[in-house]
Amino acid sequence: MVSTPIVSAALLNYPVFCMMPTEIMIATVLFTLALVLYSIAIWSGRKARQIKLWQVAIFFSGVSADALGVWITVEFIGAIVLTPHAIFGFTALILMSLHFLWVLFIYIANQTQTRHSHRFSSLVWSVWVLSYLSGLVTGLQKIL
Repeated sequence: MVSTPIVSAALLNYPVFCMMPTEIMIATVLFTLALVLYSIAIWSGRKARQIKLWQVAIFFSGVSADALGVWITVEFIGAIVLTPHAIFGFTALILMSLHFLWVLFIYIANQTQTRHSHRFSSLVWSVWVLSYLSGLVTGLQKIL
């Protein structure tokens, strides 16, 4: 039986992949993973109106993926460069981290979420998505 690669060699020769350093590709995958995980945690929590352990774990994984992506990016660049995207991104990461601590507190205290916590969740998620999109646009401008 012959196995086929998940990503074809022709796709890897596409200019976008050739022009993007490996570290940035890894960070981009982590940011996208963070988007998926963080979105699942936020919107499932909003729908359920009660935080469950699996949501806390998914939330933590999303925040961790984002933080690791930021760390890889900063290490690759060699410094923190204060661009509008970076400021927006660091603000989002700080808000996500504080939001995670709040969700963890709510879970440990066995409290239900209030309308205010849903609004805050939506606000933090929106800031993070805007940061993700600004990074996408910035990155596309560099490689196109």
